[in-house]
Amino acid sequence: MLPSKLSTTINIENHLIGLDQRPLLIAEVSANHDKDLDHALALVDVAADAGWDCLKLQTYNADTLTMRSDHPSMKTDPVWGTDNLYSLYENACMPMEFHAPLFAKARDRGLMPFTSIYDPRDLDFIEGLNCPIYKIASFEMTFDDLLKCVAQTGKPIILSTGMATLDEIDHAIEVLDKNGAGPIILLHCCSSYPAPLENINLDAMLAMGAHFNNLVGFSDHTIGTVAPLTAIAMGAVAIEKHYTNDPTRVGPDHRFSATPEMMKQIADGVDDIMEMRGHSEKKSVPAEIINKAIGRRSAFASKNLSKGTILTRDNMRFIRPNAGIPANDVFGVLGKTLCRPILKGHPITYSDIS
Repeated sequence: MLPSKLSTTINIENHLIGLDQRPLLIAEVSANHDKDLDHALALVDVAADAGWDCLKLQTYNADTLTMRSDHPSMKTDPVWGTDNLYSLYENACMPMEFHAPLFAKARDRGLMPFTSIYDPRDLDFIEGLNCPIYKIASFEMTFDDLLKCVAQTGKPIILSTGMATLDEIDHAIEVLDKNGAGPIILLHCCSSYPAPLENINLDAMLAMGAHFNNLVGFSDHTIGTVAPLTAIAMGAVAIEKHYTNDPTRVGPDHRFSATPEMMKQIADGVDDIMEMRGHSEKKSVPAEIINKAIGRRSAFASKNLSKGTILTRDNMRFIRPNAGIPANDVFGVLGKTLCRPILKGHPITYSDIS
């Protein structure tokens, strides 16, 4: 039996999220807006055309994440396109004025828009957009001040858990719960960009669900479609993935983001996987019925038998097809007496014995 909280279905703007539901597909724009509104609006179409459910933005600026400093700890890997954190976030942040038109177009295209919040000072602005759900990024899940203020909205929260220990996740959930948060969905995540497949550890997703008695999805930073599709097959209730319309574009996130083709492959794969996952009841399915009748063994007469014959290994066999007494009921056949004659090669049924 699954714990009750795991079996709960969450309804957010008519998107049902739960173990028996189609996973919620979250298209992450991240920094791939390139500070170009027309380009960002075109990305909305990419997500909608690919069959995804949500458009997710990131709401921050350089000053909400860090400060200008020449301290060595502020240095970054040149792969990000700059040599310090402040410049990185200054280049990557989405202009605040992009939010409203992106939210509006997402809704026009049937997507549910929401955002990752990074600073309590942005809460009033985001609330003004009628944001239905909040995402807490892996890097912010230990920022208690942020957790408290977002929880107090009472809205559902998606909590990403990259880099986290179980104790850190437990603390974050405790803070959220104490401050009135709505339903919490955890996302297993490997916070590496791109994330190597050997570091994904999808079994941890299942362990988190059992340990916290919570719905769990997967925030994917790998290149390709294998990891998210595998996570769906393992029961992820949501998939989040960065995407772009051109991975060769200049910018910090394009290089590890999914192409439109990959986004479509994932969305199409979800439907196939959910159909294959089926239900938790183990029974014969319609496609097996013919083979079950032909391929299973049952009792047959190995010679002509008269009424009153006692059945033994010398006068009957368990062979295919499954037309007589099944082979797993040996003692329902052996030693029994026939109440009617049976021809060689004919099945022996329960109505034939006394």
